[in-house]
Amino acid sequence: MIIPMSSFRGAMELDHKVVLITGGASGVGRAFARIAARQGADVVVADLDDERLEAAAQELVGLGTGRRFHALRCDLRKDADVRALAVDALAAMDRVDVLVNAAGVFLGGSLEKISVRDWEWMLQVNLLGTVRTVRAFLPQLQALDEAYIVNTVSFGGLVPQGPLTIPYDSSQAAIAHFTEGLALHGAPHGVRVSLFCLSKTEAAVGTHTRIRGTESWFGAGEPVADDGSEGLEPVARLLAEGIRNEEFLILESEADRAVIARRFTEQDPGLTRPLPARKRT
Repeated sequence: MIIPMSSFRGAMELDHKVVLITGGASGVGRAFARIAARQGADVVVADLDDERLEAAAQELVGLGTGRRFHALRCDLRKDADVRALAVDALAAMDRVDVLVNAAGVFLGGSLEKISVRDWEWMLQVNLLGTVRTVRAFLPQLQALDEAYIVNTVSFGGLVPQGPLTIPYDSSQAAIAHFTEGLALHGAPHGVRVSLFCLSKTEAAVGTHTRIRGTESWFGAGEPVADDGSEGLEPVARLLAEGIRNEEFLILESEADRAVIARRFTEQDPGLTRPLPARKRT
């Protein structure tokens, strides 16, 4: 991935910036909301889960940083909701400097058992939800002296994880390609862009999961008691550091980087290897 960085001006510090996080009420989004607040940012958390959204807002206030916090309900599947999110966020905070897309749902299982309707449900949130938020905020971000967009994917978006994760990995790969193109689009306008790649599908995604064709995989049917952000602050700090250093690809571990380097040679999914000839009948 070659992303021009010549037009970027210095590091992006979160102090006194306005950060908006979709999926900010759970998982890595909520963990990053805490990190951003501690680093001096005003934070807007957007989510569909009303209970967790309120808890996330109260948690940020409880940090005692003296910064501003705002919680907004948003269904990323709906154009009107995302447009309203942008209007309401700008009305409350005057601007958004950093947009972090961390919302997501999971779809997996037996490919033959997964309906097109299931695919549409997932893509409306994961891919088109990301596209909607970028479209809603991009004009405002481009008008700023400095701005940042982060799109979050799991490692399966770069290296497929197996036959049971084909739908989810496909959505993540689409987001990754969208983000690379977005970085090229944003560079002349001073909008920096990062792809934040998690090593695995985080536990919080399990609260919005559809598993088809298998009974006991990925915790299917098991309720998630907490918000899924516990233990993710080291990962969230890595994201903050990646933003500060203007890294396009922010990886959770160096081991992931090594795997990507071998992606199309030693560890390809079999596409470049000769296939056995089929027997004709």
